[in-house]
Amino acid sequence: MDAMGQATTTTTRRIVSTVSRGRWNYSRKEGTRSEDRFVSACEARGYTTKKSTREEDINLHIDYYVDRGQREAVSVDVKGGNHPHTIWVEFKNVRGNAGWMYGKADWIAFELPEVGGFAMVLRSELATLAEKIVEPVFVSKQEADRKLYQRKDRKDVISRLWLEDIQQCESYNILKYANPNTEINRG
Repeated sequence: MDAMGQATTTTTRRIVSTVSRGRWNYSRKEGTRSEDRFVSACEARGYTTKKSTREEDINLHIDYYVDRGQREAVSVDVKGGNHPHTIWVEFKNVRGNAGWMYGKADWIAFELPEVGGFAMVLRSELATLAEKIVEPVFVSKQEADRKLYQRKDRKDVISRLWLEDIQQCESYNILKYANPNTEINRG
C-alpha cells in the first residue's frame, strides 16, 4: 500500500474511534445507497456514470463522472443522509483541510426525498453562496443555521443551510429518482 493509502487508513481509524462503530457503518451504508440511487437516476435519463477512484473520492471529493452526452463528463459529489429541507456544508474537513465545498467536483448532488430526488447545484456557486450567507461565528449544533459549528475533538468547520438557500443558486435543479415511489428511511 502507498503512503497515501496508509494515511487514509490511519485517518479512517481515528475518525471511527471518535464515532460509534454502529454510526460509522450506518452512515457508510446509507451513503452507498444514496450513490446507488444517484446512478439509477442518471441512467434513467440516458446518462452514463463512472465511479471515481478511491483517491479522487477522498482527496478531490468526487464520487462520479457523469456523461450527459454533451461536451465532456462532469464530476459530482453525492451527499446523502440529509434531514428534511436541510443541508450541511463543509468549509473544513475533520483533518482541518479544505472541506468538500472547496473540492474539485463540478456539481454537488444532495439527496432530498422531499424534492423527489437529488437537489443539484454547482459546487463553486454553492461555496460562494455559503461564504456570503453564513455568519462567521461558532455556535452549538442546534444553533448552526447559517452559522459555523465545529464538532467536539474534530477540526471540521460546517454549517447548516436550508433547501431554500440553495434554491437561490442559478444552477439549482432536480435530478428525479428513477423510481418515483422511492422511499428513504432517515433512521
